[in-house]
Amino acid sequence: MWHPLFIAQTLGMTAIIFILRPYDPFMPEDVIIRKLIIASCVIVFLTVLVLLFKQSPRWPIFGRTFPVLVIGVLVASVWGVGISSLVGGQFLGPWEWLQLLAFNTIFTTLGEIFLASFLLKSIVRDTGLTALPIAAVAPPTQEPPNPVKRPQWREVLGNRLMVDDIWHLKAEEHYVAIHLRDGQSLLARGRLVDAIAQLPDTCGMQVHRSHWVAKSALAALHRQRSGLRLELHNGHIIPVARNRQADVRPWASTTLQTA
Repeated sequence: MWHPLFIAQTLGMTAIIFILRPYDPFMPEDVIIRKLIIASCVIVFLTVLVLLFKQSPRWPIFGRTFPVLVIGVLVASVWGVGISSLVGGQFLGPWEWLQLLAFNTIFTTLGEIFLASFLLKSIVRDTGLTALPIAAVAPPTQEPPNPVKRPQWREVLGNRLMVDDIWHLKAEEHYVAIHLRDGQSLLARGRLVDAIAQLPDTCGMQVHRSHWVAKSALAALHRQRSGLRLELHNGHIIPVARNRQADVRPWASTTLQTA
């Protein structure tokens, strides 16, 4: 904001106000006092801009020009009318307030358009800024880094296991065989339905009344006359129940495509 081009535009817009004299109807008669009030309004307006743009990292809306201009216009207008009334000027009614705010908003918006269209490129080039001093859009947000995937531990029929290590569950009468990634197998007393309930819904699927298969274990999908078969990375072939084939086929195909 200390760049000569920005200062020149501010002084030019102030000079235009002195020439147009839009505030004469409610300001004191003394010309010097009028000029001092207008100058103080310009200073208040610029101060509000600076303070709000400094808050833009905390409040993204202040990284946009128009909301900041509207707030700056409101504060500077209240300031000018208040000072003017204290030194003998006329206080405004609702209609006069509407006219004043409309003029100030349009005038500052035109100034912002002129700044963005003709001056900002030179200011950015001279100052070496990577962002515009008065940003028309919020600064781009950086993508958060991918979080480190932490292993999930679950209690499965009394055995504390990492979810990613569980490849295959098989019901065997009153027990469940838990086949792990490293080739080991555990035999836990319980029901298959209870073991499945203790695992995340998204990590695998029950493909048969006696079999549950993890996504990470799936190696291939085979279509045979007798029905579908799932091949696991450990070489096991798992049958798919006929009443589950309509659900298992798209699940297995999607899993294999994204693997």
